Amino acid sequence: MSVKDSGIKLPEINASGGRSLLSSAATTKSSSTVYSRMTAISEESGLSRTPRTVSGLIQSPRPVLNEDSQFEWCGLCYDDYSDPRMLPCLHTYCSRCLNDYIEQTETTGQFACPLCKSRHTVPVDGVQGFKPNIYISAIQATKNMKNNLCETCDDGSTQADMYCLECTQHFCTRCGTIHLKMTMSKSHHLVSEKPDEHGQKMTSRSYCGEHKQEINIFCFKCRIPICSLCRDQSHELHNTQNIQEFANEVKKELTESVSLLQSYLPSLKNRLKDVESHEEAFSNVKKGLIEQVDSRSEKLHKEIEEIREKFITQINSEIQIEEDRLVIFRNRVTEAIAFVSSQVAAAKHCIDFGSNQDIAVGKETLQYHLQEASRMLPVGFIPRFEINFAEPPLTDLITQDLFGRISKQGTTTITVTECGHYKVPGMHLIRGIAPVSNARAWVVCGFDPRLHLLNRTGSRLRTIKLGHDVDVDYITSDENDNIYISCRKNRCIKLLNKDIRIRDMVVLNDFPRGIALSQSGDLLICLTKSSTYDTYRPTDKNILVKYSKVGSKVVAEFERANVQMKYPRRIAENLNGDIYVSDHKEGCVHILSHDGKVKHKYTGNDSTKLGEPCGITCDRYGHVIIADYKSNCIHLLDQQGQFVSHLTKSDSVMKQPFSVAVDSDGYLWVGGSNGVVKIFRYLM
Repeated sequence: MSVKDSGIKLPEINASGGRSLLSSAATTKSSSTVYSRMTAISEESGLSRTPRTVSGLIQSPRPVLNEDSQFEWCGLCYDDYSDPRMLPCLHTYCSRCLNDYIEQTETTGQFACPLCKSRHTVPVDGVQGFKPNIYISAIQATKNMKNNLCETCDDGSTQADMYCLECTQHFCTRCGTIHLKMTMSKSHHLVSEKPDEHGQKMTSRSYCGEHKQEINIFCFKCRIPICSLCRDQSHELHNTQNIQEFANEVKKELTESVSLLQSYLPSLKNRLKDVESHEEAFSNVKKGLIEQVDSRSEKLHKEIEEIREKFITQINSEIQIEEDRLVIFRNRVTEAIAFVSSQVAAAKHCIDFGSNQDIAVGKETLQYHLQEASRMLPVGFIPRFEINFAEPPLTDLITQDLFGRISKQGTTTITVTECGHYKVPGMHLIRGIAPVSNARAWVVCGFDPRLHLLNRTGSRLRTIKLGHDVDVDYITSDENDNIYISCRKNRCIKLLNKDIRIRDMVVLNDFPRGIALSQSGDLLICLTKSSTYDTYRPTDKNILVKYSKVGSKVVAEFERANVQMKYPRRIAENLNGDIYVSDHKEGCVHILSHDGKVKHKYTGNDSTKLGEPCGITCDRYGHVIIADYKSNCIHLLDQQGQFVSHLTKSDSVMKQPFSVAVDSDGYLWVGGSNGVVKIFRYLM
């Protein structure tokens, strides 16, 4: 019996990133989970060197891996393992690190694996309830195999080539074989530096707890290893296989998957080198730009200082002129005062004390001098000059633009490949796309009550009608392929399960438009007072609400007064919990924190100006994808809400993109105004 016949499903790997290699049976469409799983691949490949913070746990920088590394460090502390414990998802951490992590993140007796986010129940006896990772101990033991002698041989000179993990003793091959035959040690684990004929470096035997016989069979129906007596007594009708043969088949297929993944590592490492090169380049650019700004500042300071000196010189010159003028005037006035005073005094002396003879004789002289004195009057006017420093108008100040300007040039080239397209009969606007499992997606057109199921090549697989009274505006899906339907005029959110059974989930007072599921499973809803944005009134209080998982109560309400939105059309949540809302009326995308606080808004720039943003979604890497109905293009933003590139523009086949969605494999679905749905691959 082959591995494929046994029902074991190996992970599907594709060039765009594919699925996680450790969780093929639990594939989820949650962008955060997919992102975490892809991060797991890169982290376990030594592709990330930046310390992480996990719920307050600060890790030291991880060691740089070489080609022979066996990942012998904890994924939380990035140090050598200490009492490694393995979770059911097969990820391993130090028991102390894991205990600290669980204490900080555990809720209702469960916690999420720091790497793959799979949820596990905390054992009754805590971290010690998880199995020790004997593989790590085995890897560490193989490093100390050389130049050791067998500890049980009588001669004391036989080279050891085995090591018992339980006994912590070295054995030669003969003694190791005897060791596994002894009752006390038959279940021990012997590690060899070189693999045996089955390709294994560790030899161990497991025994049935009921019959005490060695386990040598695998039951596919019960999915458990059993002994021969178990098969004969209780599994005789089940499909079974020799466990060694089955393990060899599994190892062969796993080896193929490992080889495939390893083939990606060189290109990933080249990507890392490219990133590091860009980081170094930007560091140099930053240093150079700051030096330029400092140089410009010093130059301007120097020029300003030179201008200052010129102004000071001019001021001193003008003041000196006026001071000299005042000195001259002061001397003139002083001279006039002295001359007039002396003449007045001489005339008064003669008048008051002179005899008639003196007055008669001195008349002409006194009158002459008094006349001369009168000629000095008036002495003139005091110069009245004001010297001011006239500042230029505000427009003439040294503004940032006059100082200089920072510009960013260059574009990110993204290869976009069309994989398929589908034309819905008629000229319907594609209002919503909800990807589900197996490379499929449900599509809704206009306010039509029908849902169309398409595959990734653009073939229609099924059409269902929800009822004449159902007015569908938008749809989204969860990891279980349940479809959430925003019914505008019906003022409710309906839930369609994978068995095509529909029920009312939330009944509302206002008109629901865009909806999205948060990472916690809560439902985010755009609620408007008017059924269309054309009838929007400035007095309308349009809001965002968050309903609990079961749709029974409002968890949070983000009002228009808080986020200053006009008409919220579509909504999405990113990996970091940020909420993106396309505001059709205002022509922007509002970016909010998880609690509804405004962070900023995206309007584009001169070359990437948003026209009428409609559909919005986020992919597993945190990119934000916006359908710009008016500008006929798709905007791609990074996780910070900054423009990266235009993904695609409308063509003769599809016009005016309105809806966007990304499926679990990273394919982009775009719906236009003419009823066309296109599927693209862009995560190369």
